[in-house]
Amino acid sequence: MKLFEIEMRRALRRRAVRVLIALACVACVFAGVVAFVGSAGKSLLELRLEDEGSPAIVTDWWTPDGEEGFLVLAMFFLLIGGLFGGATVAGGEWRANTVTTVLTWEPRRLRVHAARTASAAVLAFAISWLLQAVFLASFLPAVLAHGTAEGADGEFWSALLLAMTRTSIVTAGAAVLGVSLATAARNTAFAIISVFAWVVVVEQLIRALRPSSAQWLWGENLGTILTWHQLPDVDFTRGPAVAAVTLLVYAAVIAGLAAFSFQRRDIAGGS
Repeated sequence: MKLFEIEMRRALRRRAVRVLIALACVACVFAGVVAFVGSAGKSLLELRLEDEGSPAIVTDWWTPDGEEGFLVLAMFFLLIGGLFGGATVAGGEWRANTVTTVLTWEPRRLRVHAARTASAAVLAFAISWLLQAVFLASFLPAVLAHGTAEGADGEFWSALLLAMTRTSIVTAGAAVLGVSLATAARNTAFAIISVFAWVVVVEQLIRALRPSSAQWLWGENLGTILTWHQLPDVDFTRGPAVAAVTLLVYAAVIAGLAAFSFQRRDIAGGS
């Protein structure tokens, strides 16, 4: 636990992590201003008739089917932030040449790697949840001045909180992925570039050349987990539980390979 706490403090002291949090807070303030200005001078009827909904109406923050809702806007950026933050935590160690120093103090490599990975996951979860709360809270001035919370009953709030929790869990998984790839490659950029290359290029090619394999891709499984519903307009059936297990297996394999690499490779020799 002591090592875990130290890794958490070291991660929070990294400039890149603080910059990511600061940028997210600025984006939340900007979203709140846009929501307030965009809803000013409009009646409730006009706000309800808007095609994409209005953040001034609380029930538009999240919908039961998860296909719409302003919380979706935050999900994508949080996943990117989790990946980038995790990669920075691990990759920064190699760039600063502090890995050997840490292992001198704690020579058991698997303990160090496990503490670093776990601390990144816990921080990603907590930061993601708090940033989602700040993001939605930024809409409150628009709600109080121009909108309404009518219809936001207990069922709505339960669904919203569950969606926020799922997003935070997936963000934690993205942080673990970033730590694992950056540890294996000893480089922050590799972790980020490889994930984006896979998702943007490779998975798009697989969808085009072999659509039946789409159910095994990261994108489809992430979409299913975040909305917790079967994706519409797809040629396969994929429940949320199956999608969650699929991504868990992927993450576990990558994390295991990263741990094996960190345990076996020559740190001092850089090979």
